[in-house]
Amino acid sequence: MLKGLGDLGNLMKLQKEMKEIQKALKKSQVEGFCSNESVKAVVNGEFEFLSLFIAPELVVEGNSKKIEKLVLFAINDAVDKMKSKSSQEMSKYTGGLNLPGM
Repeated sequence: MLKGLGDLGNLMKLQKEMKEIQKALKKSQVEGFCSNESVKAVVNGEFEFLSLFIAPELVVEGNSKKIEKLVLFAINDAVDKMKSKSSQEMSKYTGGLNLPGM
């Protein structure tokens, strides 16, 4: 009569594991860099921007447009790395399935 509960148990276990992964990812951080590594940005697993380093020589140059571009590049690099890290961690448990909302 309750034949399908085995599958339900597996789904509940998977859901619990996914929540644990999400918690761990929220605590993790990745660094992103511009092409010459003169700018470094750090984001966490919730894609919150945490910190920024700009090499002093860039500031001395005083080229604000260049600095703006390098900052954006570093932030986007960090976000891309976190997306990739999140995807890799999730795929370990989903077997490569694309589960919406996970």
